[in-house]
Amino acid sequence: MNLPEDAVLVDTRPRPAYEAGHLPGARHLDLSAPKLRLREEAELKALEGGLTELFQTLGLKSPVVLYDEGLTSRLCRTAFFLGLGGLEVQLWTEGWEPYATEKEEPRPERTEVVAKLRRDWLLTADEAARHPLLLDVRSPEEFQGKVHPPCCPRGGRIPGSKNAPLELFLSPEGLLERLGLQPGQEVGVYCHSGARSAVAFFVLRSLGVRARNYLGSMHEWLQEGLPTEP
Repeated sequence: MNLPEDAVLVDTRPRPAYEAGHLPGARHLDLSAPKLRLREEAELKALEGGLTELFQTLGLKSPVVLYDEGLTSRLCRTAFFLGLGGLEVQLWTEGWEPYATEKEEPRPERTEVVAKLRRDWLLTADEAARHPLLLDVRSPEEFQGKVHPPCCPRGGRIPGSKNAPLELFLSPEGLLERLGLQPGQEVGVYCHSGARSAVAFFVLRSLGVRARNYLGSMHEWLQEGLPTEP
């Protein structure tokens, strides 16, 4: 991968792996866990403010190159947050390993970057409910409501959504044909917490599809008491 000369590097692996050896200058950041309610305008503004503080504290500015051990949901959800806040992001999934020899954590200078949400990247619950083409990238068992995480009161799916398990997105060749999609088309994606769907988001975007990620996904949907199928 040819890195931009002014790229800011972000390592999204678990901290022990980062501390054992990372790329020189790389910050450590993993945003795979936070679950946020994002239905009201005030909540979106609060996210924007939180991302601004994160960008400034970690010295983040465009372009940002994030790397991990493959196209992980951890990598993609973290990159999604940064890109959602307006940063230019690139994913580096292999070939960086021989250079990950640095042990010292950098002390980046604070930036003055202000986050501005890319609303065309995001779906809120209310937008997901109205979206004409919504893909559920969870497993068929989750989609059918047969299994669900302990944090959710029940299983199910968003009414009208179609199942496209994450495994499909790991082989992008012919993916659009298999999903019946066209470049330039808009499609919404969701999963349990917006992590697996972030993988699908970046794959679809790389193929020219205007993907939007419902970041709250089924965790938020069920917490809000919204209707489900089956």
